[in-house]
Amino acid sequence: MKKKSIRTKLAIDLFTLQGQWTAWFLGIMFVVYIAHILYPLLFSGESGRTVDDFYARTYISGNIYMLVIGIITSVSCLPYYVQNGITRRDYFFGATISTLGLAIIIPIVALIIRFLSKGMVDWINLPIELKGLPDIRIAEEDSLIAQMILAVIDAPSVAEISGLSLLVFMVNLFFYYVIGWMIGSGFYRFGGIKGMLFVVLALAIFLINAGIWGNPVPGWLPIPDLTLSFYAIIGTVLLIFIVLGIIRLVTRNVRIKL
Repeated sequence: MKKKSIRTKLAIDLFTLQGQWTAWFLGIMFVVYIAHILYPLLFSGESGRTVDDFYARTYISGNIYMLVIGIITSVSCLPYYVQNGITRRDYFFGATISTLGLAIIIPIVALIIRFLSKGMVDWINLPIELKGLPDIRIAEEDSLIAQMILAVIDAPSVAEISGLSLLVFMVNLFFYYVIGWMIGSGFYRFGGIKGMLFVVLALAIFLINAGIWGNPVPGWLPIPDLTLSFYAIIGTVLLIFIVLGIIRLVTRNVRIKL
């Protein structure tokens, strides 16, 4: 019971901390989004433009945001909590729970803002068109570097906004966070060259995930194409559990640096 209470309190604490960062992130995203809509209309009279809606923008940038805060918290929060009496095991479970909460909240908030902003655009009758997720494609013959870049920036998606689209968004956010957590943990424990190996491992995992969702990957990666979303989601969730296992192995006995 005591362990459960500690993990719950830690999860709430971490969720609150990262929730504050996320509020700033979404707030800045919203200001930039409104400016992108209004500035050309007010100062250049440009009309008839097509603009990515807020949900699409958050879908793309939110994954990179989660990757970054995953790295930041792995090297800053773990030492802080361990030095204050929290075990590494409790931190691992607390951080996992808080991340899951964050991954659920962000898509819901983005979707609400998307519908509110679209309603305002239609009500004011602004001469713009809000579009959904961009379709980024790459050819199989393109270079490995190009495939790796696309695997990182182009998260799996479902074109139409639906319950399935929200679920995929949530899974993506959680996936990107644990990848960042793994990279940060590797650098915190090993540093230097050994830490860079975790970046290489992360890129390999991104490629595997891209292949699961049917994107072009190097031929030497024997990855089944599970393009049907339900099976692809299961594939990504399995990768998440593998990455969490790696994180636990790396941080289980990590020496805290003072």
